Amino acid sequence: MRLVLVAAVALVDTQHRVLLARRPEGKTMAGLWEFPGGKCEMSETPEACLIRELHEELGIDVAISDLTPLGFASHSYGPEAGDFHLLMPLYGCREWRGECRAQEGQALAWVAPDKLHSYPMPPADAPLIAPVINFASP
Repeated sequence: MRLVLVAAVALVDTQHRVLLARRPEGKTMAGLWEFPGGKCEMSETPEACLIRELHEELGIDVAISDLTPLGFASHSYGPEAGDFHLLMPLYGCREWRGECRAQEGQALAWVAPDKLHSYPMPPADAPLIAPVINFASP
């Protein structure tokens, strides 16, 4: 089984809401909501991956010093999802430059932390809700 390294971030705005992105049609697990981020390229650190992905997907700029490690997910997906093992470090971020705008046609939602459980998520993301709620709390 191949190992896939994906970095994700819980962006938290000044109203303590968390940004979720909806996986677009045509992708595996389409329609599910997830924390923004993406696959790390060869020899790319998770932090560098997030800086690149957030610029590409949301049009914002983030510094490494703005990222706070929150936890990680380790989850095996079967053949229906591509047959791989996901390792996903999750970071929290309260500071960025620019305004979050979907650059790739994905739906975005700013969600109150206590409402995160009501958004259907990929299996790897769901266990990360608790540390995100803790990070987003005032």
